[in-house]
Amino acid sequence: MTDLPLLKRYRFWAGSIAALASAITFALNVVFSRVAYDYGANLHALNLVRTVTFLCCLAAVVFMTGSRVKMPTTEMLRCLFLGVLLCAEMYLLLASILFIPVALAILVFYAYPLMIALWACGTRKNRFSVMMFAAMVLAFCGLVIALTGDDLLSVGWQGRVGIGLAAFAAVCLATLLVLSEKVLEKQNINVMMFYMLLSATGTVLVISVAVFELHWPESSKGWLALTGSAGFYVAATFLLFRAVDLVGSLQTAIIDNTSPIWAMILGFIVLGQWLNVRQVTGAVITVVAVMLLQWLRRPKPV
Repeated sequence: MTDLPLLKRYRFWAGSIAALASAITFALNVVFSRVAYDYGANLHALNLVRTVTFLCCLAAVVFMTGSRVKMPTTEMLRCLFLGVLLCAEMYLLLASILFIPVALAILVFYAYPLMIALWACGTRKNRFSVMMFAAMVLAFCGLVIALTGDDLLSVGWQGRVGIGLAAFAAVCLATLLVLSEKVLEKQNINVMMFYMLLSATGTVLVISVAVFELHWPESSKGWLALTGSAGFYVAATFLLFRAVDLVGSLQTAIIDNTSPIWAMILGFIVLGQWLNVRQVTGAVITVVAVMLLQWLRRPKPV
């Protein structure tokens, strides 16, 4: 007979580790993307390589595992819609930085865990106390301290447009994670992501080829950075949905809140971007808040 409490604890910690690994690899993807941009690649080339690489990897996994690709039409449409949400989130976030600083865009975007927390409180599906919500707010406040400067919030009408785009990107990601959690209750994770990436790749291909011009790296270092960015993006996204499959969208979002902090740390290590006292203070607050949430949401021994 299966030990259910032990299985629950295993899923909690395995899913939490997957979410943390996703946050770190996504931060690595950001760093490598910055290098690829510096060597001539543009957004559309990067997104095309990401989605095509991911789709090929998933097709290989589905083939090797012998997973059934056939599913009810309604479920297939839901998976295809997830791909549209994934594209919308990518493009809206990157469009927002045309109007506002990158740090402010990331700050607004990472309000999405709070959106999922509000959804959890409204549906009462997840065990979520007032103290847990307060810890989530504290984690977000840490990001505010780490990412904002003296003049960062001085924005005009263009800033409002940028903030709106980043907020809409956050809504798309929150919706994507919540809906994927529902789909995964009935469908295999690899098959769900296969259809999701099929839709995402088609959308990116149309946007990149039909509407915009593709710019590729101009040197071998640029191509290496582009390849690394695509690889880390594939790993980060796969781990993200694996975490959702194991622990749900809320727990995944809580830990993913640390991704901007990892991006700052890796930016210092790889790109030599120095951190100031304000950034270190905000990072510490966010990490402590996430650790508190992890402790509050841990499975209790029976």
